Amino acid sequence: QDAFQTRSKSDVERYCREHEITFEWRPGDRLRTRQVRPAVARHPRTGELAWFNHATFFHVSTLGASIREQMLGALGEDDLPNNTFYGDGTPVEPEVMEQLRAAYLREKLAFAWRQFDVLMLDNMLASHGREPFTPPRRVVTAMADPCHWTDALPPLLHADAPSD
Repeated sequence: QDAFQTRSKSDVERYCREHEITFEWRPGDRLRTRQVRPAVARHPRTGELAWFNHATFFHVSTLGASIREQMLGALGEDDLPNNTFYGDGTPVEPEVMEQLRAAYLREKLAFAWRQFDVLMLDNMLASHGREPFTPPRRVVTAMADPCHWTDALPPLLHADAPSD
């Protein structure tokens, strides 16, 4: 209800079908969704290939050890609220996750926010972080020119690409 901003199962199902998200209603009106997406995307304007996914953010290893063990014990890997796998469903190795996180840290750019600062970025070419902060803080977000994920598929993965 929060993620899809509706109480209507049919609206959720329609959205999932339109965005190629598989879904399964579980006992207690719980919803399980699965998406298989490429790790890179083609920028719709520049054609540039960019790392564009949530692999490092939604992976179970982002949870603290204690919370991770509790959730795995209670729910199992398949029923976690968020997790990331390879496209074939196999688990991503911990050392791969460590390398990906290290790459993010190497490219990190941080600055001291001041009142009334505005940040504009291209969400496909620059990852944005979620650092701790001291309240009060008010963040206002606006997005422009959204595109469907299929419009950003790399050439070799695009449905219209020639095949051998």
